[in-house]
Amino acid sequence: MARDNGLADFQRRLAAIPKAVRAGVQPALDASADELVTVQRALAPRDHGTLQASIKWATTGELSRQVTAGGETTTRPARDGQGEYDYALGQEFGTRQTPAQPFFYSGYRLVRKRIRSRIKRAISKSVRASYGK
Repeated sequence: MARDNGLADFQRRLAAIPKAVRAGVQPALDASADELVTVQRALAPRDHGTLQASIKWATTGELSRQVTAGGETTTRPARDGQGEYDYALGQEFGTRQTPAQPFFYSGYRLVRKRIRSRIKRAISKSVRASYGK
């Protein structure tokens, strides 16, 4: 009489889920980061294009992407001679002389729901695909 390996089969399927989910979510994370960068660049002020060019994303871990704006290319000396400031922050939050022209967080708020939905769909699809093996 053949022995039923139902529990062993179930445990094998459960063990395969994390690897499949990690592999399935990475393209969704990349697409979401690309979309966010595109929206933020569209919202950024277009004086010289330096600020827009500074908006980029990088992989910081297997399941994380970091979108940044500013940095060395947008750092300028302060007018009063007291150090330097990043004008990406001045654009986002404003300064004493200029009002805020938000582009970074407002861009994130525009696409946040779509990003979350895309990642949830990728997780669900990966779980279903790996569980069916």
